[in-house]
Amino acid sequence: MKRFVLDGVRSFALQEVDPPTPKRGEALLKVRKVGICGSDLHVWRTLHIGEVRIDKPLTIGHECVADVVDAGEGVERSLVGKRVAIEPAMSCGRCKWCRLGLTNVCPNVQFLGMPPQDGALREYMTHPARLLEPLSDKVSDEAGVVFEPMAVALHAVNLVNAQPGQSAVILGTGVLGTCALELLALRGCPHIVCVDLLEDRLARAARLGATGTVKAEPGQREEVVRRIMPLLPEGGADVVIDCAGVPETIWNMCEVAAPGGHVAVIGIDPEDRFSCRFSAARRKGLTIRMVRRSLNTLPACIRLSEAGLIEPERLVTHTFRASELDEAFRTVDTVSDGVLKALIDIQQW
Repeated sequence: MKRFVLDGVRSFALQEVDPPTPKRGEALLKVRKVGICGSDLHVWRTLHIGEVRIDKPLTIGHECVADVVDAGEGVERSLVGKRVAIEPAMSCGRCKWCRLGLTNVCPNVQFLGMPPQDGALREYMTHPARLLEPLSDKVSDEAGVVFEPMAVALHAVNLVNAQPGQSAVILGTGVLGTCALELLALRGCPHIVCVDLLEDRLARAARLGATGTVKAEPGQREEVVRRIMPLLPEGGADVVIDCAGVPETIWNMCEVAAPGGHVAVIGIDPEDRFSCRFSAARRKGLTIRMVRRSLNTLPACIRLSEAGLIEPERLVTHTFRASELDEAFRTVDTVSDGVLKALIDIQQW
């Protein structure tokens, strides 16, 4: 089979290797499509993310949809032939956090496409069968890929306990911000303000239900706050979700939150720092929640899509052939050609 490995900064190598064999509890998957995530982009640029460093060639990619073509010992044969979405986080199931149901913060977790676990940019892969979610014919491959970031956004929306009638601000309207927008609108938030640097993303947010948009400019965080506040009810936003993870948005999230507001941080600062105005957060009594991946929200996203309540496939703007992998990463890196979510079709060369 063919697989791509990240073998240097901004460098992929194509290899021919034997397909893997499923172990007990695993299924063998033929990969259909793989999404390019912000974390994939970060390790492609730098060979690290946070404390994780890529020190040997690695296959990356964790947003994917695949067909089950074989099953290892202990796996129901009825799973073979199913098209599935994939939960990429493999928690240990034994530690006290797993026993409490907090599998997303398991200290022993292995994650698809992060060392030492190879990811999905390959023709065949194995994965624990318990982490596969069969998809009905109502769900497209494109939606199947986007369910992974949608599940992260749903976890964030759950953490801030967004309620009907509440106001919200989303800082950063890339894939995760746009997922959060769909979910907050579904929760019945009548005022949702989206903030981004890019006009095309703000225009898309407006089409998907944002009631206000603000184009940010680097280094003008105070001006951004002044432009956001008139678009919200008195006092600010009940819910704020930071999907950018840059110093300006991390600072702004507490400034635009209302007293008693809830803030969720999905974005990851590339310098691994966190800085906001302490008095703004303290005097407002804000609840700030850090979002660690998703937490049992993938099945819910699939059900919402099957019911027609969300349309994850609308986020997909580009699909590249497997042989166009380098072009795909460059397009996402430069945010060119109106790209939002780009997919790699592993079955098309």
